[in-house]
Amino acid sequence: MHVATCAVPTGTHVFRVAREYAQANVMNLKPSDLPLLVSLDMLLEERNVTRAASRLHVSQPALSAQLARLRRLFKDPLLVPSETGRGMVATPKAEEMAVSLRDALAQLGTLADPTDSFDPARDAAMFRVGGSFSAISTFARPLIRSFHDQGNRLLRLAFRTGSEDADVLAQFENREIDIILVPNEQVPPSLKMRQLLADDFIMLQRVGHPRGNRPLTLDDYCSLGHLVVSSSGRMEGLMDVRLKELGRSRDVLVSAPYGDTIGPLLKTTDLVCTLPQSMIDAVGPGVEAFALPFNQPDMSLAMAWHSRLDKQPAHRWLRDELVRISRALRPTRHTHAHVAPFPLLDLARDGYH
Repeated sequence: MHVATCAVPTGTHVFRVAREYAQANVMNLKPSDLPLLVSLDMLLEERNVTRAASRLHVSQPALSAQLARLRRLFKDPLLVPSETGRGMVATPKAEEMAVSLRDALAQLGTLADPTDSFDPARDAAMFRVGGSFSAISTFARPLIRSFHDQGNRLLRLAFRTGSEDADVLAQFENREIDIILVPNEQVPPSLKMRQLLADDFIMLQRVGHPRGNRPLTLDDYCSLGHLVVSSSGRMEGLMDVRLKELGRSRDVLVSAPYGDTIGPLLKTTDLVCTLPQSMIDAVGPGVEAFALPFNQPDMSLAMAWHSRLDKQPAHRWLRDELVRISRALRPTRHTHAHVAPFPLLDLARDGYH
């Protein structure tokens, strides 16, 4: 989470945390050097002096002078010009320091905020929400609506759907995401998490499909042409694992890279698609939903975040909003074979997975 304005923390407790960090990195930090850590963090994020200076609201020469001071303190170049001529490259020492520096500054920010509060109607913040396509599709519209209702143009929101082999921990460490929405089983053990909802899978087909609108049988399901969504182009999914357990299989004819192709493909072909029931609205009109004729794999959705963000007031507000949205989510179309609305899981305290 990135805040638009950057205030350098002060105070005895704050400096003690910074000094402990400095001692761990063998540098002689004085109170007047504390702002240098904020500058170093921004430089390591941007890898470009001009962009970092703009975000810090200082001149480029001033930031260059700070970088020179940091190099003397750490006895390391820290950042060197890229061989491509674009931006700068961090030295091994700087790369090693980056995560611990970010965590130290997060602690400083917590100590420096005596009110421990965040006002979404007034304060500036940037949130980056990552997750699977189905999760983003479910939560994006209500979360955008929540942000809009605050009437605060300093409140920013960005969504990122990751590839199936993405390094989630690296994305958190690099500040590419602030929170992730994924099935429970995909949450790395080192992240904090909270379950949001349990969902059911359904099958979608276009209105007027040759199969008709009778209740779906297992033979029907296995005989149809299926569409799956996969950024890597895989031709199988959770349903194929379940069908194999039953001694059956289905025909996956198309693997699409993006979830927003589901609606157009279903409405213009005789393909069908199996997806979480909470995604029906995201697909749009012109489709019908049917209950699956076999027991389904568990589909519990969770939000997860790095422990360094746990006590940040703005991040807590974002998590509270996601919980509020999950409570309000209900299927808006009924399948031809009735499927009960997905149950909301017991509200539990935030904790480690």
